Amino acid sequence: MTQRQRKFAGTWIILALLIAYPVLVASLYSQWLSWLPNWANLIFFIIAGLVWAFPAGMVIKWMARPDEKEG
Repeated sequence: MTQRQRKFAGTWIILALLIAYPVLVASLYSQWLSWLPNWANLIFFIIAGLVWAFPAGMVIKWMARPDEKEG
């Protein structure tokens, strides 16, 4: 796969992540964590707001990998 193809695929993967992850976090919160006190909600949303960057960073690192030389 060329870098151009990885960038195209990675863009769609990140867009899917940015749509699916907030839905997942919101459903997790509304089903199991809505009873928590406000300070715990704040901590949950701070952590949840930062966690998405790890998979996105791995995708970006994969996208930026140079093409392999053949031969």
